[in-house]
Amino acid sequence: MKTFTILGAGWLGFELAKVLKSKYKIKVSSRNIEKQKIYEEEGFTSYILNENNLNFLDELLDTNYLFINYPPSKFENYLGFLEKIFNHVKIKDIEKIIFISSTSIYPNILGNFDEKYKITDSSSKIVFDAEELIKNKSNIIFRVSALVGDNRYFGKRSANKIVEFPDSLINFVHRNDVISATKFVIENNLTGTFNLCSKEHPTKKEIYSFNSKKYNFDIPIFLDNNFFLDRKIDGSKIEKLGFKYKYNNVFIF
Repeated sequence: MKTFTILGAGWLGFELAKVLKSKYKIKVSSRNIEKQKIYEEEGFTSYILNENNLNFLDELLDTNYLFINYPPSKFENYLGFLEKIFNHVKIKDIEKIIFISSTSIYPNILGNFDEKYKITDSSSKIVFDAEELIKNKSNIIFRVSALVGDNRYFGKRSANKIVEFPDSLINFVHRNDVISATKFVIENNLTGTFNLCSKEHPTKKEIYSFNSKKYNFDIPIFLDNNFFLDRKIDGSKIEKLGFKYKYNNVFIF
């Protein structure tokens, strides 16, 4: 049985581990002992790994497949942490490395953005810098749109709050589609950079209003104005290789 290591077993990574555990020996990183216990109770081999503790990086990188998903906001020196991982001697022996990036790498302007778009003004410098750091060392880069699924849905954090530009479009992808895409690139031995984003692009007002009724929270206060951002992420590149999104309609999850 091959080994699959997940660095950053949070909301996405932990679910990925549970989906893959029948096929792979799973190793996951933990930020603290409390998380480590949770992962071990699920049957995974877990090691503490954080900015202050890299003692078990050898064990974690002794693997066939590596999935890296760390939110930059959780780190004091995100790029330095990634550099230590990707400069490790064992990194070159891993069959496939999958790095989770974000569609925030594209500028926050009107337009349709695919992987061919030349980025000169990223809306997130840290995401751009991270991709520059790892792009020649990672087999797959997934630029993931806003993640939804299970207990994550649009609008709850905006309940009874002012929402500007309510007619702006939302780009999203379901967690299960990200997991399926991960399996897809491994099974088909793919490499490259892929946007992960569903075909549908509802407006903030549409989905926030719908979810306020569905999940029983206060409807946001929509600030009417004439401006809206028609910014669409094109997630079709991976579809052209045979992948199919299953969760395109955010209104029927």
